[in-house]
Amino acid sequence: MNLLMHKLAAWMGLVALLLGLAAPAQAAAGAETGFIALAADRGFQGNEEIRDAFEAFAQGRNAELVVVTDARTQAALQRALARLGERGARRALVLPVFLSEAEPKWQQVRPWLQNPPLPLTVAPVFGRSYFAVEALAEALRIPEHAQHTRVLVASSASGPSGNRALEQDLQQLAERAAQGLGLAAANAVVWYDSAREASRRALAEAAASALKQEHTLVVPFHLGRRLDGMMSFDAELRQSLPDGAAWASKPPAPEPWLTTWMEREANRFGPLAPREVGVILLAHGSDFHWNETMREAVRPLEARHPVEYVFSMADQPLIERAVHRLQRRGARAAVIVRVFGLESSFKSDVERMIGADVEGNASPQATATMHGHHEHHGHGDGPALPPPRIRSPLAMTTVGGLDAHPLFAAALLDRARALSADPAKDTVILVAHGTGDDQRNEQWLAVLRDLAAQMNKGASTPFRAVRWATWREDWPDQRGPWVRKVREMVEQARKDGGRALVIPARTNGKGPERRFLEGLQFELGEGFAPHPLFLRWFEAQVAEGTKLIGPAPEARQVSHAH
Repeated sequence: MNLLMHKLAAWMGLVALLLGLAAPAQAAAGAETGFIALAADRGFQGNEEIRDAFEAFAQGRNAELVVVTDARTQAALQRALARLGERGARRALVLPVFLSEAEPKWQQVRPWLQNPPLPLTVAPVFGRSYFAVEALAEALRIPEHAQHTRVLVASSASGPSGNRALEQDLQQLAERAAQGLGLAAANAVVWYDSAREASRRALAEAAASALKQEHTLVVPFHLGRRLDGMMSFDAELRQSLPDGAAWASKPPAPEPWLTTWMEREANRFGPLAPREVGVILLAHGSDFHWNETMREAVRPLEARHPVEYVFSMADQPLIERAVHRLQRRGARAAVIVRVFGLESSFKSDVERMIGADVEGNASPQATATMHGHHEHHGHGDGPALPPPRIRSPLAMTTVGGLDAHPLFAAALLDRARALSADPAKDTVILVAHGTGDDQRNEQWLAVLRDLAAQMNKGASTPFRAVRWATWREDWPDQRGPWVRKVREMVEQARKDGGRALVIPARTNGKGPERRFLEGLQFELGEGFAPHPLFLRWFEAQVAEGTKLIGPAPEARQVSHAH
């Protein structure tokens, strides 16, 4: 018994030793990446608010905060970089806590980042992110009389007045935050601390001019002076307003968004392990069995990535739920794969949800907001305000849409081959959902034409013919002529002993083919999933999305001293 206890104690001691050795190794690996946040001196309360946001981010990270004041900051910055290196950093990400690249304090510190002791990547400033846009948009969601309200977004800056680049950046931020909210206008006004009397007059004149046209609401949005509750830019700004100008009942606070922004930038920086890249399958969906077929088709991917499923027409609450689930499962990034027939379907909707429309990597179609099935689903009597974008530290991107992808064409060819006894006598008829809009339906027909050409080229024994059509199935006025057209195709295919092979060009399963072709003789195939090539296509989309995740295109590399 004693011998057994001694062996057990020795074994437990060995396990404890191994665990003890593993912990520092893991910590050291995490410490190889350093982070340094740079923020302008705001006075005690403002600096503490920045510190709170930074400390929430810095937990478990090799990170330093540097407050930018004057020439003394250069030495403080060098000391901070040295501390990162002493803790094992081999590279570092600079997080500029500013609303504009043109802010004087940021321009002051940038030369001091040259020839650093370790390689640096400089992220875009906070104000370029969609987090800053959403922080301001919170205060601009005015429930009543919004269309009669002109908003003046007031911000502050040190340095000389007339900084056109700064003013343009803040104007762009104000316009993006107000987009879709139904306001009469949103204009940015910059208050220069070095020219306070001139700034006070400029603000008063801008507010007075706006009051002549609409109700005027002044919204302070800044990372500026805040010594305490009374000695602050907000207090001075409020005292400078002319009679009749309203003050935002709940002034926006960008500080709570900073932690999420810092975490997102950290997640974009450095390599990602497969288990850190979460995947969201976004598809239209149908009944339980349709949805389960789609799940089973990509199940093998779950061995490498955490996967969540959303079956909806890009319903934001469901996508947001999936994003948060991936975050809880340890993901640092999310690739949203849109499994729809057309590449453009819901693309701009999803890009807006994840902030790609703000941060400059959205598609050219991102100006449109309703695609695909949105054409036939109403959402109330009047225009609804756009929902807030998804607030998450995950680095997010979206890919997908089938169009005439070669793997889609190859799978449809396999579906036809499986039904064909004599290709020379068989006519393949590709059918797709279609849309109510004529222009977009033509887009669908062009995709089907391309798929048909690929199938003809890939067939070792050519089919008698490959034809195509859309049902336009959800739009009764347009549907009738197309149903008659497909029925004519089937009857034509039956002549001279031929057969009709109806192949649904769908992501999964079948559509209304049997109902629309009732009374006719034909062979009916299935859509893309769960064909093995569907999994290959989906894996390729995930790989493409993973490549898109990384530092922002505007991120700047700084060569280090050797």
